[in-house]
Amino acid sequence: LQSSLVDILVFNENQKGRRVFMDFLHNPIGGNGISEFKIEDLEPEALNYLKATGAMQKLPIERLEHMNRPAIDIYKEHDIDLYTEPLEISVCSQHNNGGFAIDKWWQSNIKQTFVIGEMAGSHGVKRPGGSALNAGQAGASRAAEYIANVYENKISTADDEPQVKNIIERIEKLFNSDSDLLPAKIISEIQRRMTTFGGHIRKLANAEKALAEAQELYAKIQAKGLKVKNADDYITAIQAEHLAFASIAYLKAVVELLKAGSGSRGSHLVLSDDGIGIHSDIKDPDTGKPLKFKPENIDLRNSIIRIKFNGNQFECQNVPVRAAPKDRKAFEPAWTDFREGKIYY
Repeated sequence: LQSSLVDILVFNENQKGRRVFMDFLHNPIGGNGISEFKIEDLEPEALNYLKATGAMQKLPIERLEHMNRPAIDIYKEHDIDLYTEPLEISVCSQHNNGGFAIDKWWQSNIKQTFVIGEMAGSHGVKRPGGSALNAGQAGASRAAEYIANVYENKISTADDEPQVKNIIERIEKLFNSDSDLLPAKIISEIQRRMTTFGGHIRKLANAEKALAEAQELYAKIQAKGLKVKNADDYITAIQAEHLAFASIAYLKAVVELLKAGSGSRGSHLVLSDDGIGIHSDIKDPDTGKPLKFKPENIDLRNSIIRIKFNGNQFECQNVPVRAAPKDRKAFEPAWTDFREGKIYY
């Protein structure tokens, strides 16, 4: 809970346009109702952890040096010296819990197209630490095995040429030297919107507003194109259009989940006026009242939202999660299926 409170406080300050820093050179300073820092006054969990690691030194930088000197060295490699300066911090999205729908061989619904790593929708909201890396490695191995045993070198290219031609034509229409839409500014706008409304703090009304803005932006891009001055702008322009499109998909899923009454789960907090108070001193920037969150609706753990673009708009569908298999074949028949390649079909 304490780390989550820090996340909220840092996020709120960032939304005000302020920068936040961690100062390892000093202990917290008392004042305004906060007593002078004493390490023995820490909560038992934190104090016991420091004792267990032998990190009871006087200053934060000394405790960090004792516990994890490589962390200090890594920042030094990036020209940040924690012995002389504070470290700027922010709340940043780290993982993509979702992704493309895949089968058990990591093949998408586009034949001969495989998706592995965090782009694959195999990462659960409450996955154990390390399973993201494991999923990427297992996915790559299984995809390679399937390709080698099923497709071999029989890769279909019959439809490639007309599809590539259509894509090139669409991209050429996207580039417009007379447009007032600058790709870099578009990307910054999308990043701000997703951080504010699609990140770790969510509210239905705000998410709906963000979705409408994202749809409006994408429509504007399609109508006016993106300004390109030289070849270097081409990649940025394509990225801007892709991000504008993807942001609609993400926000659509966020809105649908909130409408279904999902509540707070995984790494995001859903705000609600009739929810549970977080801390009396932490205010909702929209209302000025103490921040309240909606608990998780655990019934929704049994389904996932699958989102699909039908050519005009995104559509959402609730899909039951696949149950873990209970039937186990005896070794000999399972080995026969493997040798005869039946496991791939």
